[in-house]
Amino acid sequence: MRRAVVIIVVLAVAGLVGWRTTEVIRTRQAQSAPAGSARARAVAVRAVPAARGTITTRASYAGEVTARARVDVVSRIGGIVAEIPVQEGDLVQKGQVVARLDPKELRFQVEQARASANTQRLQVEQSRVTLATQEARLAQLLAGTPPEQIRQAEEQVRQARANLEYSRQQLKRAEELYAQGFVSGQAVEAARLDVVLQETRLRSAEEQLNLLRGGPRPEEINVARKQVEQAEVALRQAQSQLAQVEVTLRQAQALLAESTVRAPAAGVVSRRLVDPGATVTPSTALLQMVDVDPVVISIPVAERETVFLRPGMSAAISADALPGRTFQGNVTTISAVLAAATRTAEVKIEVPNPERRLRPGMTARVDLVLAHRVNVVTVPVDAVLEQDGMKRLFVVQQATARAREVETGVSDGERVEIRRGVAAGELVVIAGQLTLRDGAAVVVSGGQP
Repeated sequence: MRRAVVIIVVLAVAGLVGWRTTEVIRTRQAQSAPAGSARARAVAVRAVPAARGTITTRASYAGEVTARARVDVVSRIGGIVAEIPVQEGDLVQKGQVVARLDPKELRFQVEQARASANTQRLQVEQSRVTLATQEARLAQLLAGTPPEQIRQAEEQVRQARANLEYSRQQLKRAEELYAQGFVSGQAVEAARLDVVLQETRLRSAEEQLNLLRGGPRPEEINVARKQVEQAEVALRQAQSQLAQVEVTLRQAQALLAESTVRAPAAGVVSRRLVDPGATVTPSTALLQMVDVDPVVISIPVAERETVFLRPGMSAAISADALPGRTFQGNVTTISAVLAAATRTAEVKIEVPNPERRLRPGMTARVDLVLAHRVNVVTVPVDAVLEQDGMKRLFVVQQATARAREVETGVSDGERVEIRRGVAAGELVVIAGQLTLRDGAAVVVSGGQP
């Protein structure tokens, strides 16, 4: 294909050289005609009027379709691959499951951590109850004895005195009956022991009443305060241990979640790198994915053409593998650095590809409209001559050729924009101008061939 293009270009150049040579010979023959004839002295040229119109500069480039992004899907933990539910070429969505590792060991670790957390939560609750109890006791000591409790103690003292009085009466009666021979000595001894017991109970009730009336002792309050402090320390320790256990539980749960590998983005599976049963380590790549909506096409653009490009410019894309289909894209980046060998800049085109028709590796043709000018003065490209960095053409005025310096703009290959030097309607020479001199007499033989 490349060889055929070269042959066509060579033939075209040869034809152009031959036509130019013929024009030069024709012009010289006209200039060497006898001086006796004014018509013989005039140079035969062809000319057309400069005209206003629309001119569009288009360019085509060849490029290769590439994925916008390539992603290695990796396992963050080690283990045995249990399942890979996707195949090469499958379209997957972000978050879709693409692989699973064997979770048995990880589930066991989660259950262990959960059991430890539950046990530690019970310990925290018990510590809270103990602290609340000690705080209540301290508060009671600091507040003093409630009146109701004192009344209860006084009632207990009265009851103890009544019991003692009754026991003494029973002892006296037993002694009288013993003297009369109606009861044994054991009955008297039992009555005496009961009197002693009731006396002890009365003393205890009176001491308790005196304590309640006198309020808590300082040493009791100090002991209660220490017990509160100890309960607070125990609660903090239990809470700290619970926090550590919960961290372990969350870590175990996170590892279990990592055993299910999900797609980090939407794309197409390009390669499966492992199979079920394989043992992998953390950061092992399981799959390769490519993002093909949109795709990216990189093209080399000549230095002189880069001035026409801008991000967002529309592009038409076609591919030999998809005849009859045209895709629309946009210029996204234009390299600021030219390749030293080719003097070209890399330009990237993004092309929406929702149907995934364009595939990485395809050869594509990119058509760009570099410039579009409306209502500008244009002339055929053959009219413009360039010498020593200056551009000029000849206009015909009253059968005389007049050289004009011109400033050109864009070209579509057939016509060129004239920004300065020629007005619309002026007759410009398009053939026979190679040897013309300013002021030479000319004969216009016809329009553009």
